Amino acid sequence: MKKNKKLNDKGLKALISVAVILILAVTAFGVVYGVYGWAFITTQPIKDYKAEWYANASKDAKGGGVVFLGDSLTEMYDLPAHYSEFDVYNRGISGDTTDHMLERLDSNVIALRPDAVVFLGGCNDIRHGTAVSEVIENISEIIGRLKTALPETPVIVQSLYPLNTDVGGVFKNSPGEATVEKLQDANGQIEALCEAMGVTFVDMYSMLADDTGKIKKEYVLPDGLHIRPATYDLVTARLKPIILQALNG
Repeated sequence: MKKNKKLNDKGLKALISVAVILILAVTAFGVVYGVYGWAFITTQPIKDYKAEWYANASKDAKGGGVVFLGDSLTEMYDLPAHYSEFDVYNRGISGDTTDHMLERLDSNVIALRPDAVVFLGGCNDIRHGTAVSEVIENISEIIGRLKTALPETPVIVQSLYPLNTDVGGVFKNSPGEATVEKLQDANGQIEALCEAMGVTFVDMYSMLADDTGKIKKEYVLPDGLHIRPATYDLVTARLKPIILQALNG
């Protein structure tokens, strides 16, 4: 009897341990999902799934409006809450690089025949070691293909946003090779590219950065990479007049 009781006690303790682990896991998932939504999953199969979902959604959409193409900063942007003046389509995919954006450009963006396109991309490339020159080549190709397929559609290109790994977040090392110097160099080249190709460049970096070139701590989440919901209000205040001018121009 005592042996059976000991076995039962061990089984009960194991069951309690599993239950506690499951509760903690579900709670952690809920917290992360509450902040990032599905943007916290950046595996290639998930990115491909999102691109396919966008492609299918584009087939059923009425088109027109403004398409926002980008990575997690775009995916986490609650566009309907910030833009009621025109239809918006979010085509952001967390973890996306400009290579992947090029692959899905036709089905995710051009297929919608939008009235304007807002682009933000390149930071993930640099984070993972891609040369700035290659990023500029990809952005140039994205702009070129948009202008060819949609010659009457204004293209608005945002600068790369600053990062900050000094906030003490658990992901503070994730910026990888995206140093202040590389981001500023890339932004200078993106601005020159936009001028040469006749599209609009919007400098978000200067608005969000502190004196050291890092994003101000009050603007960024604890990971040092993604901006807080209130920071999107600043982004909208900067972007909306430019978009409206482009649509009405």
